[in-house]
Amino acid sequence: MKRICLLTTLLLSFSLEMIAQADYPTAAAKVQRYYNRQQADSLYGMFGSTIKSMLPPDQTRAMLSQLQNQLGDMMQLTPTGGDASYQTWKADFAKGTLTMILALNTSNQMEGFRFVPYQEKKAAENDVDNYNLTTADATIHGTLTLPVSNGPVPVVLLIAGSGPTDRNGNNNMGLKTNVYKMLAETLQADGIACVRYDKRGVAASATGKPETDISFEGTVNDAAGFIKMLKADKRFSRVIVAGHSEGSMIGMLAIQRSAADEFISIAGAGEPIDVILQRQLGAQSPPLAAKAKSMLDSLKQGHKVVNTEPALQGLFYPAVQPYIMSWVKYDPEKEIGKLKIPILIIQGNTDAQVSVNDAKHLKQGAPAAQLKIIDQMNHVLKVAPASGGVNDITYADPSKPLSTQFVKEVESFIKSK
Repeated sequence: MKRICLLTTLLLSFSLEMIAQADYPTAAAKVQRYYNRQQADSLYGMFGSTIKSMLPPDQTRAMLSQLQNQLGDMMQLTPTGGDASYQTWKADFAKGTLTMILALNTSNQMEGFRFVPYQEKKAAENDVDNYNLTTADATIHGTLTLPVSNGPVPVVLLIAGSGPTDRNGNNNMGLKTNVYKMLAETLQADGIACVRYDKRGVAASATGKPETDISFEGTVNDAAGFIKMLKADKRFSRVIVAGHSEGSMIGMLAIQRSAADEFISIAGAGEPIDVILQRQLGAQSPPLAAKAKSMLDSLKQGHKVVNTEPALQGLFYPAVQPYIMSWVKYDPEKEIGKLKIPILIIQGNTDAQVSVNDAKHLKQGAPAAQLKIIDQMNHVLKVAPASGGVNDITYADPSKPLSTQFVKEVESFIKSK
């Protein structure tokens, strides 16, 4: 699923959402050649407008020099996966191995370029399909972690964030956090059950259908289906819906369709997606923001965009437009106000994707909700400073633990009911 990714910065959204019929083998070979020869200007010439605006020539030179000093020459590139929007390689250097991710536009320019830690593929741990939702057109695969108990226990339905993020909090674009798996196991140890699942089109829940058939409404209906299943399951005393990032909005809407007992918004956006995109684009490239506004306005009115700005292809390519149209009509501040159940709004103050101001918007929509701001917690719910390498590392290091204060607030809210 190549949906627009609210969880990531605009660079990653552009990088990893590009649709392209591009010559990836040639591009990868050029990257290897320019890297080994330290030809930063030649590498910069391969960049599309988005990366050029965020990685100027001097920073490109510094990046190549730093990698060369740490890892030596790039000895071999081995393709490992991807799809029409991006490709990945195992990059073997003289002194180590990384995963290289490239996303090319239709002009064979790079709209995404990054290295992440390399991990050999192995069988997923503790994600057995033991709680699946069967719909008319798909099976949504989930995992139930159930504590030992003599009676019914509360259960959390954990809804993942945007993009192809799986039930564990990982994806094939370099995100390796295990954040949802960690939370589920922590709750289990404290007497609270949890169901987490691969969203429609993701991992085990891949449908094999065209991306245009996957809508935001469909993901909401799936979550509502899980709520209904859990409410009917006699093993559970209460159903708490917890949505992370885009999952927060999905959870709000799902509860309106299948009543739950409590709701937890974790790093959820507080404004409509078009407002957020405009703000993010404006911070990166005001000219692109102006061009994007008219496209977003058209999509908001239910009209597809026929001709898009090439630099915005990754954001508005045809297959993703139905998903955006079904998402953009919702305002989270208004939707959370429709919930008449206990609510916890939880937000980290070093989150680079969703801000404390978003949490305040949600609080305005639901004045009775509890608002908890977690010091030094980033978007993947781990302790990190506001910016810099330490924050970035947490996105690719599953060994980093969850914020203990975050876990404390979640468990305290659940146990207080």
